Amino acid sequence: MFKRWICAGISCLLLLSTCAVFGAGAAQDNMFKNGDFERKLNNWQSWSNDPSNCKAEYVKDGGVDGSGALRITNETPMANGVFQYGNMKYGKTYILQADVKYENVSPEGAGVILGMTMYDAAGNNIGEMASSSHYGTSDDWVKINFIFTVTNENAVSVNAGPRLWFSTGSVLVDNVVLREMSNIGAEAESGTYDLTVSDTPNKFQTVGLGCEWDPKLLLPVNKERGVTDEDLELIKQRMDEMGLQSVRMMVMPEWFEPANDNSDPKSADFADFRWDSDEVKCTFAYLKVCQELGVDVMLTWWGAAAGDWLSYPDCGDWLSAPNDLDEMAENVTTVLRYIKEQLGYDCVKGVILQNEPSYSFKMSGGVVDFDRYVQYYKTVDAYLKDAGLRESVKLIGADDAQSLGWYCRAYDALKDVCDMFDSHTYSWSYDMPYLDDMIDEFVQGRTNYGTEKPYIFGEFGDGSAQGAYYAASTETYGRGLFIASMAVNSLGAGASGLSYWPLHDVYYYYNETGGDNYGLMSMGLIGYKTDGEWSYRPTYYAWGLLCNYIPKGSSVYPVTGEDGSLIDAVCVKAPDGTWSLIAVNRSAAEQVVHISTSLFDCEMDSYLFAEDKLPTDGSQIASDGKVSPTEGVYSITLPAYSFRVLNGAPDEPCVMSGSDTETEQTGEAEGGCKSVAAPVAALAVATAAAVVCKKKKD
Repeated sequence: MFKRWICAGISCLLLLSTCAVFGAGAAQDNMFKNGDFERKLNNWQSWSNDPSNCKAEYVKDGGVDGSGALRITNETPMANGVFQYGNMKYGKTYILQADVKYENVSPEGAGVILGMTMYDAAGNNIGEMASSSHYGTSDDWVKINFIFTVTNENAVSVNAGPRLWFSTGSVLVDNVVLREMSNIGAEAESGTYDLTVSDTPNKFQTVGLGCEWDPKLLLPVNKERGVTDEDLELIKQRMDEMGLQSVRMMVMPEWFEPANDNSDPKSADFADFRWDSDEVKCTFAYLKVCQELGVDVMLTWWGAAAGDWLSYPDCGDWLSAPNDLDEMAENVTTVLRYIKEQLGYDCVKGVILQNEPSYSFKMSGGVVDFDRYVQYYKTVDAYLKDAGLRESVKLIGADDAQSLGWYCRAYDALKDVCDMFDSHTYSWSYDMPYLDDMIDEFVQGRTNYGTEKPYIFGEFGDGSAQGAYYAASTETYGRGLFIASMAVNSLGAGASGLSYWPLHDVYYYYNETGGDNYGLMSMGLIGYKTDGEWSYRPTYYAWGLLCNYIPKGSSVYPVTGEDGSLIDAVCVKAPDGTWSLIAVNRSAAEQVVHISTSLFDCEMDSYLFAEDKLPTDGSQIASDGKVSPTEGVYSITLPAYSFRVLNGAPDEPCVMSGSDTETEQTGEAEGGCKSVAAPVAALAVATAAAVVCKKKKD
């Protein structure tokens, strides 16, 4: 928890400009007095942990459209920000928004953020929250959002505002607005929205939609509860039916090397490793499934278990950084060699070193050492090159647990070593107001900073987790709607893939006292085997629908237009030339969406994810009809809280306009159907009898 000190003196009071982005209506609703800062210095206060160097100043003509603005500058990594008390109340939810333009913001602190602090009657700080961080240099003004709830019943006063927090650099701030929020989705009325598919795809193609699949199913703890090899075959069948493209898989070094094989990390021998432990046999059984299905595997060396020969004995946690980077690099390389040379599998496409290192890469005394983390990757990179494995195995870095600062530091240090970067998040739910803005901000904070490499969500789930093994929303329909919104918004914002946590329920161990949900990981798409049967949750059907129609190697085309923050949409072109439109309605009312495009003009099959339409037997969602465009416009009816996928293949190649570009990692011009005219008002929907859904194979 950060400490705050109030800057003394009127020299630290600030002036901002008129509200340009949010408009007059938003300004009138603004809970901050003088939110447009037309009245100089009124109502705003500042703080810093170094009052003698409090550098916050008004800049004439520095704001949006040449209006005035605030500049906060940190020459050292100090806390510096501005605030107001906006009469915020316990239990209420608020949105704080601002326009920011920042330069050379360093990633060692929280960077540019919006934050809030709660105080009790004695003036004690009793809790604080902050928005996503922003680092580096922005090309232009960026609108940032911070949604928060006053959660402490003892809060008698709350302040909030923009900050440059324990990072160096500078930021211009304009148009600060605070408003009380309600659930806009629950209160929405039916409407019509006009959206447009971009002619230009995102820079990177998709690298896969997948799941966490840790090798636990065939361990004794599950076999003792009735799991058999036939259950793995069932899971394999469901993975195939879902169109699952990738899995992220946990491994631990001691599974393969319970004791150091020898004192020379350059001379490993397969015979000195253990290849028959329960964990190893389960890992190899999973890899066999992935090899046969063509599913890409991202192996994650989770870390060194406390007490293991590779761990720091006083790390203060169950997991530590490796105490010997060369020995760990030998472990990684030897395991990969065995998989490739002895098993003959080439399904392992990527390696992640340390799960969520932003807090877990601990050395003696529990200190997280970033420089050693960087050297870890460089060491493994060198070993893989020496073994001739580097070209076939990608290194994936950052793996941050919602820590943009770690991500940016890792990107800067490892962009010449890693092939892609990833993050984890468990922050949101389907009914969160402005969910689309929150996801966009999270993704673009990373993709705009790390422009040269693909970005993926290595883990994601919703915000209802209660500990690591249980989430309150697991069985709910809303969680299925959430993962659709998560995927659509993330891909549209520039992400290249996502991995849901996890594929199915499984016991990692058994805790008879009940701690950690008895050891049962219970957030899977597929529910644990009970009375001889596995169950299929709404998330299973949602993820299967998306995986089948957003295959690996797809080019992603953002969909833009005014949607009231209720509709999420994206368009993709698969490697086989088929196109998919995905539209999500996160509101409680039916909505009609008109999506115009000049990229394709063909009849498309329609697939609806709706609460009363889901299968119950694990089969995939079948088509509920067909939709044809009228002069380049597709009309999509979305029931309340639903999403729909349209999928089709054009009959003839299209002549593309000059604005169409190629997606990186392909040499193929995007398109695939004849060009059409601009959208017109007349729209048509052709509905046919339901047909059986057929998965699109690569």
